[in-house]
Amino acid sequence: MTTAISTKNLYKKYEARYVLKDLSLNVEKGSIYGFLGQNGAGKTTTIKILSGLSIPDEGQIIIENMDMHMEADKIKSIIGLVPQDSDFYNERTALSQMNYFARLKGLSKSEAKEQSEILLERVGLENEMTKKVGSFSHGMKKRLSIAQALLDNPKILILDEPTNGLDPVGVRQVKQIIRECNDNGITILVSSHNLLELQEICTHVGILKSGRLITEGAIGDIRQLESNGVITVGIYNMSPEIVSLVENMEYVVDTRLKEKNILEIYVNSKTDVKPEINKLIVDNGGQVFKLIENSLSLEDAYLSATET
Repeated sequence: MTTAISTKNLYKKYEARYVLKDLSLNVEKGSIYGFLGQNGAGKTTTIKILSGLSIPDEGQIIIENMDMHMEADKIKSIIGLVPQDSDFYNERTALSQMNYFARLKGLSKSEAKEQSEILLERVGLENEMTKKVGSFSHGMKKRLSIAQALLDNPKILILDEPTNGLDPVGVRQVKQIIRECNDNGITILVSSHNLLELQEICTHVGILKSGRLITEGAIGDIRQLESNGVITVGIYNMSPEIVSLVENMEYVVDTRLKEKNILEIYVNSKTDVKPEINKLIVDNGGQVFKLIENSLSLEDAYLSATET
């Protein structure tokens, strides 16, 4: 698949420390790429650099086959940005706000009006077009920010914590808008702390830690990491010997003792290994009272990657 965004060896220093350290990532065209990382990991810095609001100290950025260093203006024209917090003119109406920025983008008066009305309807603000933005709720302003970012049909939409501070209804609306944009051919890079939300909408994920990209790929592959499932076993008469024997099984990647009698076993196998695990435990004096297998969640994968 064609790459929409590619960075190579990005470094960015603020004051005395590097916020980004040798960051290289690849966002496939047509994907919804979830960008994960703890506070201070460098997500917002990366987004500012990709959208042309900041310049890296070192490294290369290629977006839609254009070099940011050589063709920054062209790249900015195909990117729609939704920052964490958007500033609006509170005395303007939503339609006036949209028209104003559409004109700044170079649209004619008729094009600005047409696109503004279509996009406000698209994000569910068709009944608020003539209301002043100062009266809008946080969720309404977030939807207005998305509508503004979609002016002039961008090829790439970048969203920084788009559901932060929204109620459940607002979160659902924003996720639906993201899916619709992607269905219309827009490549999306979205940063969020909400792993469950990203798991629901993303096709690809990159995990950032202390300014470095520690893993990226299709979300199914990321969720597997080195394991394709976790088996939770409840064992009476648990012993260190039993745990050691389980850990030495060929397909076992890791084990974690969650409670006194509960063992989580991370496995990498295309076949059902539960009967073999059950037999090993019973043959060595354990009594199995629970045995459940679940696929790894994105949260499991994220924690596994960032705890190392």
